[in-house]
Amino acid sequence: MEQRTFQIDDQWNIIYYPERPSGFSVLVIGDRSHFVEKDSSFWLQHPGRLQILEYLKSYGYTLFSSNLYGANWGSPKATDLSLNLYILFMKKEIANKRIHVLAEGAGTLLALKLMNELGSNIRSVVLIDPIFSLKAQLGKEKENKFFYKKWLAEVAAAYELEPAECENYILESEEPVIAEKIPMKVIQVFGSMRKEQASLYRQIQLARKADLQLTYLLPEKRYKIPYQIQKFFNENEESL
Repeated sequence: MEQRTFQIDDQWNIIYYPERPSGFSVLVIGDRSHFVEKDSSFWLQHPGRLQILEYLKSYGYTLFSSNLYGANWGSPKATDLSLNLYILFMKKEIANKRIHVLAEGAGTLLALKLMNELGSNIRSVVLIDPIFSLKAQLGKEKENKFFYKKWLAEVAAAYELEPAECENYILESEEPVIAEKIPMKVIQVFGSMRKEQASLYRQIQLARKADLQLTYLLPEKRYKIPYQIQKFFNENEESL
């Protein structure tokens, strides 16, 4: 059995099984275009993500993921579903209770919340081209007025707000707290990087008690991402 799908709260979830399980598992939180369906998922259909998936499975990782209501932008209901998925996964599967988290883009917002909710049950976190702030993303989206209303409606739907009140909600919300003691790695691909990202990463490095590893890749070197992820995960598996 290569994968299994099941539903929680009408949302499809998927577990990707390796041939030889190592006992370590990875919660995958995708970007805004991520999806999980009854018989497929974004990571099965996208060649680059499939490469990451197969590479990690070859090292014995069991990966699991959820549709999470589509583009959720770290919403409370997506957070609750992720926590329920973690609990159910631990009940049904034979796995070390301390998981790795792999998040991409907007999935970072949810990963940061889970780091605070699950604490030491998260072994390490890898973020690919992360979005750390909904407020900062609002500023970026506002630069393109044609798409801004569509983005605002997307966030409003995720947070179950009226579009008219969503902007003020975001502007008045607190920035996410980044758990200090969980090892974290950022993989940033040039070309998807904004000018303020480098200074943001330096601020996070200075503020954290745990290290923040930074890896910058040229777009044509994206094939190195699976290796970078597995290497970091492995470095944080010395203690069970």
